[in-house]
Amino acid sequence: MTDKVGALDVSLAAAKELPNASYQFVNEAYEHPVDTAITVAKTLGTSAIMGAALGYAIPARGPAGMIIGAAFTIPMVIGAVNRVRAAEDEANKPGGSLDAAGKGLAKSAVAGTVDLGLNLAGGFAGGALGHRVATSDTAFGDFAQKSQRFILNGENEGMLAANSWAGKLKNTFGRAETAPVTETPGGGVALDVNTIKAKSRGILNTSLATDGSAVSTAEALVGKPEPTTALGRRLQQYGIANTNVERSLTGAADDMTMYYGSLHGHSRYSDGMGLPETLYKRAQAEGQQVTTITDHNHAAARGGVGKDDPRTPDQAGTPTVAENPIEYAQTFADAAKTTNDKHLSLVGVEMGTIGKVGAGGHGEHTHGMQGAEAIGETNPGGKFDLPEARAESNAAAHIGGVNHINLFEVPTFFLSEKKAPTLLDGFMARLTGKPAEPVVVAPDVVKYNDGDYLSMVNHLDKLKDTTGKTPVIQLNHPRYLADENPNTPAAQRGRDYGQKSFKNQDEWLRRFVDPYVRQIELIKGGALNPNPVDKVPTGNLDPTSFAGYIDKRVHASPTFGRDFHFGDPVGNPGATGIYAKSLSKVDILDALRERRTIATTSSENLSGVLTANDRFVMGSILDQSAVDSLALKMRIDGKVDPDAQYSVKLWGDKKVGDGNLAEVVQEQKMTGSQLLSANQMVAFDPVKSKIGQGSAYYVEVGRTDPKTSNLDRMWTAPIWVEPLAGAQHSLATRWMAGLGAGVLGTGF
Repeated sequence: MTDKVGALDVSLAAAKELPNASYQFVNEAYEHPVDTAITVAKTLGTSAIMGAALGYAIPARGPAGMIIGAAFTIPMVIGAVNRVRAAEDEANKPGGSLDAAGKGLAKSAVAGTVDLGLNLAGGFAGGALGHRVATSDTAFGDFAQKSQRFILNGENEGMLAANSWAGKLKNTFGRAETAPVTETPGGGVALDVNTIKAKSRGILNTSLATDGSAVSTAEALVGKPEPTTALGRRLQQYGIANTNVERSLTGAADDMTMYYGSLHGHSRYSDGMGLPETLYKRAQAEGQQVTTITDHNHAAARGGVGKDDPRTPDQAGTPTVAENPIEYAQTFADAAKTTNDKHLSLVGVEMGTIGKVGAGGHGEHTHGMQGAEAIGETNPGGKFDLPEARAESNAAAHIGGVNHINLFEVPTFFLSEKKAPTLLDGFMARLTGKPAEPVVVAPDVVKYNDGDYLSMVNHLDKLKDTTGKTPVIQLNHPRYLADENPNTPAAQRGRDYGQKSFKNQDEWLRRFVDPYVRQIELIKGGALNPNPVDKVPTGNLDPTSFAGYIDKRVHASPTFGRDFHFGDPVGNPGATGIYAKSLSKVDILDALRERRTIATTSSENLSGVLTANDRFVMGSILDQSAVDSLALKMRIDGKVDPDAQYSVKLWGDKKVGDGNLAEVVQEQKMTGSQLLSANQMVAFDPVKSKIGQGSAYYVEVGRTDPKTSNLDRMWTAPIWVEPLAGAQHSLATRWMAGLGAGVLGTGF
C-alpha cells in the first residue's frame, strides 16, 4: 500500500511543472488567437466594469471599500484551496498519479495567474474611470457624490457606534476606555474631542473645546492619545463637525489673539546691519510683537554688499555666522534676553541655494526673480510670457533651485547648548536680583551640499525645535511664475525649494513639504530698500505664487516677509498676523505649525480670521467625510472706518493639483458702516466639496481708506477639504473588485 499523497506533495509537483505549463499555455493561446482574444476581452471588460462600479459608487479607502475587497478575497482563497484539494483527490484515486495531478494543478495555476493579471489591469483602469465620472461636473457625477456621501456618513456613524460599544464592553470588564464616545444632545454619537487629537503627515487641524470655542488641537489635547490612521483622524473631525454645541457666531475663538510681526530678517552676522540684541529691542520699541532674525547659513552671504553700501562699515570686523557659528548661539542668547510679555524674539536660519556671488543688485541673495514677483500681481490667472529663467538657476550646481527657506528655532545645526548654571550663578542671581547671563558655546554644525534638500531633510528628520516639536519651515520669496515658466524646458522647471533633490514631486511633498512646510511669503518686505515706507508697493504682492503652491499641494499659510537688511526690523506697515493662544514661544510656534496666519499690508488697518462651519479655524485640513460643505465666515478687524470701502473675495481652488489656480468664487462689497452693523462678520454662501478630490478656500480682503484712497489688502490661511486617506481605491481593492466579476459570474 502506497502512502497517501498530501497537499504539499501536489503543490511541489505543480511547482516543477510550472515552466512546461506556461509554455503550453502560450502555445495554445498562439494557436487559437480568436478564442484567446475573446477570453481576454471578456475578462478585461468584466473586471473593468466591476472596477468602474467601485470607483463610481464607493468612497475610496474606507470601510465599505475594504469590505468589498475582503468579500472577493475570501472566495478567491477558497477557490485556490479547493483546486489544491481536487488535485490531491485526483492523485489519490485508483489509477491516479502525482505527476498527472501536478500537471493539472500547474496548468490551473498558470491560467489563474494570467486571469489575476487581466483582472488587475481591468480593475485598475475601471477604478480610475469610475473615479473620473464620479468627480465630473455631470448628472452622473452628482449622483455618485450623493451615493458616496451617504455611504461616508453611514461608515462614520457605524464606526463611532462600534467604538462606543467596544469602549463600554471594556469598561464592563474593568478596563479604561481608550477612545471615549459621548452621546450628543441630538441623540447622535460624537467623539470626546478632549481625548482624541488629529494629526496626519505632520498635518494638524483645529479642534473644539468643551465650551464650544475653537482652539488649537495642540493646545487643547496635550498629552492625549492621537489617531495614527486616516480613519482615526476622520472620525475625530466628524465628531467635531457634528457635535451639537451652542457657541457665539463671532467666527473667532475668544481665547485667541492675533499677534503681529515678521518671520524674516538679517543682522550684521550675515548681510544685514546691527547686532541681534539691538534689532530685537528696536522692534519692540516700535511696537512689533514677534521679531525673527534669520541670518544666512553660507559664508558668501555678503557677496552683494559693495564697498559703498551702508552695511559695509557696520559689518567690518565681524565674520558671518557661517564663518563663526558661535554668533548663531549668541543670537539665541540675545533672543532670550529680549523676550518678555509684550515681545517675542525668535531665531531662525535662512537656507537655500546661493546663485552667483557678486552678480549685482542683491548679489547672491537674489530673492528669486524680482520681475516675476511683480508680474504675479498682473497675471492672476497664471497666463504669462516671460523670458527664460536665469541660467544659474538651472545649472547642475543649483539643482535645487535658487530660492530660500527659513528654518525656525532648531536646536541643532546652528544652535548652541547653554551651560548649566552653577551654584555661584544661582547665588549671584539671588544677590543681584538678575538671572545669570547665559554662557554661549559654539553650536553643533552640520554640513550639506548647497541645494541638496534631501540631505538636509535626512538630518532634519532627527531633530526637534526648541519647544521639543517638529520644526517649522517657511518658503521665502516664492517665484512660481518663473519656476513654472513654459518658455523654460520642462526638465528645468520646478526647481525651487529643492524639488529636484527628490526622486519626484510626491517624494518632495512627503519628505519635505508635508512634515515641515507651514508658511509661504505672499507679501515681500522691500529687503533692499534702506528707507522705511508707509505703504507696501504693489510689486511686493505675489498672490499668484501663493495660489500656485497651493495647487502644487503645499499646505501653507500666507505671511509678510520683512526681510530687513538695514537695521530696521519694522519700517513697513505690512505684517504677518499669527493667531495664537498667547505671545509665548510655544503658542506662537504651535500657531505657525497649525497654519493660523494672515498676511496684511497694514496690521493697523486690516486684519481678521476665517472660520468654517463655526467649528474650524483657518489653516485646518479637513477630511472629506467630516463636512458636506463649508459655511465660511470672515471676521474683519483693524481700523473699521464707517466710510471705508471693503471688498471681500472668497478664492477657491476646487481641484487642487490640476494646474488651474484658485479663482474668485464669491465676492461681497460693503462700506465700513455696513460691516459694523454686521458685527464685522461677512458670511459666504456654503461651498460644497467634491468627494475624491482636494479643494482649498481662502479670503482676500481689500480696504480702501476714505481719506487717502490707499488700498490695503489682506490674505488668510486656506481651509482645505481633502480625502486624507487617498482619493482613489487602493490597488488591492480594485484588483479584488475586478476579480469579483468572475466570482459573481462563475460562483466558487
